[in-house]
Amino acid sequence: MTNRGFTLPSVDVLILCRPHSKPRPGVLAAIHHQRDVNLRLHVGTGWPHSDDRNRWQTIARARNLIKQRATADWVMFVDDDVLLDPQCIATLVHRLECSPTLGAVAADYDLENQTSAHAGHVGMGACLFRGEVLKTVQFRSTTTQCECACCCEDLRQQGIGITYCGIATATHLSQTNRVATAVKRPTILPSPPVFSPYVLAAFDRRDLQRFEHQFVRSLRTWGNTCPVIAVTYGLYPSEIRRLTQLSDVHVVARPSNGTMVPVRRLHEFAEITQRLPAEAAVAYWDVSDVVFQTRLDSLWHSVVMRPDVVHAVVEPKGYPHNAVIPAWSLSIHDPWHRSHAFELLKRNPFLNSGFAAGTAATLHRYFSAAHQMRKGPELAGTTDWGDQMGLNLYCHQQPHRWYAADEGWNYCVHDRRVGEVTVSPEGLVISRRIGKIPVVHGNARSLRQFAILVDH
Repeated sequence: MTNRGFTLPSVDVLILCRPHSKPRPGVLAAIHHQRDVNLRLHVGTGWPHSDDRNRWQTIARARNLIKQRATADWVMFVDDDVLLDPQCIATLVHRLECSPTLGAVAADYDLENQTSAHAGHVGMGACLFRGEVLKTVQFRSTTTQCECACCCEDLRQQGIGITYCGIATATHLSQTNRVATAVKRPTILPSPPVFSPYVLAAFDRRDLQRFEHQFVRSLRTWGNTCPVIAVTYGLYPSEIRRLTQLSDVHVVARPSNGTMVPVRRLHEFAEITQRLPAEAAVAYWDVSDVVFQTRLDSLWHSVVMRPDVVHAVVEPKGYPHNAVIPAWSLSIHDPWHRSHAFELLKRNPFLNSGFAAGTAATLHRYFSAAHQMRKGPELAGTTDWGDQMGLNLYCHQQPHRWYAADEGWNYCVHDRRVGEVTVSPEGLVISRRIGKIPVVHGNARSLRQFAILVDH
């Protein structure tokens, strides 16, 4: 089956029921209403044995039995009391397509990922596996660990990732009224940032109008009042004075020296973040092709929750489908660093450097390290004209340094399937999978097709 010019992915959906029960009508209806995927439904029951130590052992055995029915490239476990959002499975498939190091990804129906109480645990009640990965999984439990925790542990010991996808939505039906409509749990968010968050921007005269009329205007239109620190290169004094009159825009003026903005900003941003409060939430975006369509509050909350990692977004295509990966890595002069960079990018998701977020201290470490890479043998000779190789090397050399932020915070329009991105009658840029895009990134000038970029 095809839709708008591309083949829909096929997914085996495995529902586990409790003894003497059937899937809730709402659960089945939600599965049948999934969009942008072809589904095959399989229903099984977790029958207990007399020698089972606990219910976890019963469930582990049931998962091992029902997974044998699956033959598709993608296999989704759904518990009989979990309601999936219509776009849930398609969103999870897309996340795995963009993240080659992940073997499974789940919708956070119990909001575990929004608290630190269950760090590393991923529930199986709405979890999508790569078919070839699931074949290697033997679900088990212990007296102290459920089958979900054991599965996560076993996968990670093999170097296979498993995590939650924050934009894949599902709801756990209430224990007291599963047949009725879902009772949504209140979102548990951390305390607001203690210090004001900051947005960083860097640009030259080519993007001056876009900064004024697209970047700042769309940021403020959606109620974002955070200060913007703008590093400018080669602007005339009159242009600098004009920028300083914008509300909460602080200008750091620098002369032009012929170096590309994405390279220069590493050094400039390192100096700025060193002067900001270490705990302050900070984010930067490319200026030339970014449109804001939401408030940034939940991004700032995510930074507060994860203060020690760089928040980055994965590009739609990785190796071998993204031609810049071999071009930029295999052009590095030093043989060892050339091979090392290429192998890292072959095995890991390709991060887009048009955005990063974190605390000031965390981003300062990244900016400083990436700046040194650009000057040293790690990246000498690369044909990457910006800082994307620096971001990828920094994050993938030590994976604990970064966090895969929701793609909506830096939604790369380039390399999407035909028909994936459109403009609504209200003038909003929308995705068929996620709806209104929080922050649109028209990388490779891909927003020109929608005629919303500001002309010179």
